[in-house]
Amino acid sequence: MIQTRQREVILAVLQEAGRPLTREEILHKGRDRIERLGSATVDRAIREMTAEFYIIGVEFPGQPRRYELPAESEHPHFICRRCNRVFDLPIKMQLPKIDAPSGFKVSGGEIIYSGTCPDCK
Repeated sequence: MIQTRQREVILAVLQEAGRPLTREEILHKGRDRIERLGSATVDRAIREMTAEFYIIGVEFPGQPRRYELPAESEHPHFICRRCNRVFDLPIKMQLPKIDAPSGFKVSGGEIIYSGTCPDCK
């Protein structure tokens, strides 16, 4: 991957956040570092960085797609029901083995906890 200042900023923003961020959050926080950071530039960088596994896209029901840095191990997430922010939980986990119905191929799974974050309680 060609490293550009914009991509370095995206990686730094995700590193500092320590939690999955939406595209809009990445753009907003990125503009704190590069004032004229373009929306199309962020979209292109996210698409390319996701394809090359520099960042991971995560999706939760009823939530916008978010992006995070690859983790050392599978981990659950926490969704605040007030502010809708998503947080990584620092817990190693292993999904239980399941017998999928005939014809189904399981490619992953997610454990999600919910409640309120410290900022919202």
